[in-house]
Amino acid sequence: MTASVTLDRIGHSFGSFRALQSIELEIAAGEYVTLLGPSGCGKTTLLSILGGFLTPDQGRVLIGGRDVTALPAARRPTATTFQDYALFPHMSLRDNVGFGLRMAGVPRRERHARAEEKLDMVGLKHAAAARPHELSGGQRQRVALARALAVEPDVLLLDEPLGALDLKLRRAMQDELKSIQRRVGTTFVHVTHDQEEAMAIADRIVVMNAGRIEDAGPPARIYRHPASLFAAEFMGETNRFAGEGRGDGIATPFGVIDRQPPAHGPLTLCLRPEALRPGAGSLRIGPSRVLDAAFFGTHCRAHVRPDAAPDLTLVAHLPPTDLPEPGQMLDLAAVTDDLAAFPAE
Repeated sequence: MTASVTLDRIGHSFGSFRALQSIELEIAAGEYVTLLGPSGCGKTTLLSILGGFLTPDQGRVLIGGRDVTALPAARRPTATTFQDYALFPHMSLRDNVGFGLRMAGVPRRERHARAEEKLDMVGLKHAAAARPHELSGGQRQRVALARALAVEPDVLLLDEPLGALDLKLRRAMQDELKSIQRRVGTTFVHVTHDQEEAMAIADRIVVMNAGRIEDAGPPARIYRHPASLFAAEFMGETNRFAGEGRGDGIATPFGVIDRQPPAHGPLTLCLRPEALRPGAGSLRIGPSRVLDAAFFGTHCRAHVRPDAAPDLTLVAHLPPTDLPEPGQMLDLAAVTDDLAAFPAE
């Protein structure tokens, strides 16, 4: 099952602290959306309101067009998985997965069959009789996911579900989560503070800051053409420097770009490290001295100082085949489309 979600002008406070400020968001049925942002931005509060664990001070929550704002968690067509998995240690995996069905009064034989079906979906049917302590962290996460899916929710909520896993296992589980979501077609809403995780799994990323939505869109658009300076800086590493909006375009330390500026006057410009490359480009950075460099496997990360802007230090992600030496000169360029411009704060 699956359903759309509408968050209509959601606001919430904890005492004098305003955690959410008039949040408006539409999530399509079957969409995988991540709520991304730093600690304290409001993403977990928003998920708790969607799940029925908190009642908002203002606004409405609609699931499948139905107003569920006043409904408690147990009566909503949602299920939630948490970072700590919350499995019952004395129960078998089969009974853990079937627990929600048991609470709903599903007969024993039927709930065991449905539990084993969901365990099979996550590759653990063979371990149905095992206890949680016999599993790895990734396997326990799979059991928690199977338990949530067993009750066939319209919307599955995931609160930092991969945060306790190591990097390799986390990436494997990212692939598995997306694969399972495509198979079941359920609407997934996933909270994370990990930008790479959000980009790896989401159909759409919602970037949050200080209780507001800063940006929302497909991962590639959010990364390459962010709607705000906060989104540009939160979505991975970026070079930030000053520019100016003028009648003839955007003035940068490296020349004028023939492009309509977002505003006339002082601008903040952002350029991703991987956009800097040796060779030709529509934005010529020019001769740049390498200050230091390190090998990162997929690329070499270097700090460089352009001759055209000697007070500016840029980070460049260069090809991994040739680690530059400190003091080496590189002739760098970028593509003007890779430059993001925002009114100066």
